Amino acid sequence: MADAPIRVGLAPFAPDVASLDASVTAVATNTVPRADGWGPFASPVPISLPLPADCLGAIEVKSPAFGFPVYFAGTRTKLYRYNLGSSGWDDVSKPGATYSIPPGDYWSFAVYGSRLLATTLGTAVQVIDVDRGKQFQDLGGSPPRARHVGVVGEFVVLAGLAADPNSVDWSDLGNIEFWQPGVGGGHTSDLQIFPDGGAVTGFAGGEFGIVFQERAIRRMVFVPNSAEVFGFEVYEENRGAVAPWSLAKVGPRVFFLDRDGFHLFQGGGSTPIGAERVNRFFLDRVDPNAVASVVAIRDPTGPRVMFAYRSRTASASDPTLLDEVLLYDWLLDRWSFIAMPVRFGLVAATPGVSIDNIPGSLDDPGQKSLDDPSYAGGAPSLGVITGANRLALLNGPALQATFETAEAMISRPDRTFIDGVRLDSDADDWRIAVGGRENAGQSTPVRYRPETAPTVERLAPCRSSARYHRARIRIPADTPWSYASAIEPHARREGSR
Repeated sequence: MADAPIRVGLAPFAPDVASLDASVTAVATNTVPRADGWGPFASPVPISLPLPADCLGAIEVKSPAFGFPVYFAGTRTKLYRYNLGSSGWDDVSKPGATYSIPPGDYWSFAVYGSRLLATTLGTAVQVIDVDRGKQFQDLGGSPPRARHVGVVGEFVVLAGLAADPNSVDWSDLGNIEFWQPGVGGGHTSDLQIFPDGGAVTGFAGGEFGIVFQERAIRRMVFVPNSAEVFGFEVYEENRGAVAPWSLAKVGPRVFFLDRDGFHLFQGGGSTPIGAERVNRFFLDRVDPNAVASVVAIRDPTGPRVMFAYRSRTASASDPTLLDEVLLYDWLLDRWSFIAMPVRFGLVAATPGVSIDNIPGSLDDPGQKSLDDPSYAGGAPSLGVITGANRLALLNGPALQATFETAEAMISRPDRTFIDGVRLDSDADDWRIAVGGRENAGQSTPVRYRPETAPTVERLAPCRSSARYHRARIRIPADTPWSYASAIEPHARREGSR
């Protein structure tokens, strides 16, 4: 007679130690961590036509005058603005200019009032008025070329200068077109060269600045009425950012990638968040020649940040494609893996609706009035530039999800026979493959039985006899679901052989 079903919870994703630790799993693909297991990861829904060339940076800016989201994107030679009416991209580059970005780099953007700044090592700092500007122009004052741009209070800060990678430069207070370091006379523009710590590899602005170098993290604090203008305090030595675009600032938190893995910087120090969980998994999969191109993407819809990277198996003919993503939930302190190719990611919002794009006639029964707030857009969303170079919002049907349970010895110390498994989930469509082996040694492979679907009683049949068992669950793409928390194997104890 079969024993009562046992409940086996879905374990956290920690592929670094999953072969040794029975409380974690090595498979959690296209899922979002939940406290009770896993949730779905939404597919990208394109809202634009393709860019004319591969995207190398993008940003969403709120229109100061009208409040709706405005999208800008950059390629290796041009800057573009999303056209709501045509869903295409208007070239808003400086007239006659052809920009240049070093291989592996991206555009860096920052917003100062109604103006958007864009910089890269290969061109002069560009500026455009978000509401009134038709094309970008060189920023006045002849600021230096730099890899990063940010805003600290009323200063624009340029970091990682082309002329000196170990330095930062900043504008005059409240005047972003004055760049003459150390001239005095009430002007506050100046330059700081760091004698140690290596090149500046990242910058996060705000009330104060955080400067990431190869081997140091410093705080940049405005000191009014001082000759130095800004004070620089070393927060950490022998810690820094190995990938310039791996920084994601969320309130007081800054997430970044260093040489030994992923970290969270907060409160004056950094904490490892990937150690003994995903760091080795990442280093085994990332293209070693593209580590510096890792891009961090903040999710405005939840406490999550994603790290998109180029894998070793990515196509050599498409050098700017980032084909894999690691997702981290900082409240739950849990990871997952996303198989989704992207070019770049950005905090986004649902776009406004042009009157030309309203389906049907305005006189149709049930048609919303033109002052309906839904036409204005603005709902927070996670955005990406897809592999096809289209702007997309991650609000579509769920991607196909695959996850495994941790390994369980159900009838310790005896063998167990399992003839069916239930999934604790609100998904109506799912598949389970049950695997077993005789010992937990790494040299003993897991033998999976054929994948089966649930019956009308929501029991997926199987026949597996082993000492150790695990289950691989697959929820097909487009299946509506919100959670999966455990499996219930229908099992009975067998003998010791």
